[in-house]
Amino acid sequence: MPLINPIAQPTDDGDVEAFKAWAKYPVPDDYLAFLREYNGGYLTGDGPCFYNRDDETMACVTTFMHISEKIDKCISKIFEKNFAFRTVKYQSGDIQDDYFAPDHYIKIADGAAHEHIVMDLKTGYIFHFDDETEEELETTEDFLEECSFLADSFDSFFSRISDDLPDWV
Repeated sequence: MPLINPIAQPTDDGDVEAFKAWAKYPVPDDYLAFLREYNGGYLTGDGPCFYNRDDETMACVTTFMHISEKIDKCISKIFEKNFAFRTVKYQSGDIQDDYFAPDHYIKIADGAAHEHIVMDLKTGYIFHFDDETEEELETTEDFLEECSFLADSFDSFFSRISDDLPDWV
């Protein structure tokens, strides 16, 4: 399991309820539990990555988005300038507007470079999307074709993130 250096104070019930109302679809309980505990954060370690069952790197993961819109929940004033723009809502709006992601896909984490970790709220599945695709994305179908399946739940995804490079690398 990865270690998280939180960038926000744990979320409160008001933030969770506002987030659930915004999402328009049921938000999986395992993801809500994560948000209640961490409300986003940076992963620690030498190379935090998600590995599939064959120990192959599928996605580097750097930051989980937070859901609070309240800037005063920021732990460190160092993050204050950029903190407000790292929300699930803001980041999801970008992938929906820029890459035609369906409205039931939300961005939950950043990966290295141009990687996005997204959740399908209809299924709870976690996907990887790299916006450095050579294809011109013009439809939702184009976006979905570029997504790579990672896990069937948030807990399954989170539990397969390793803070350090595996021994075989």
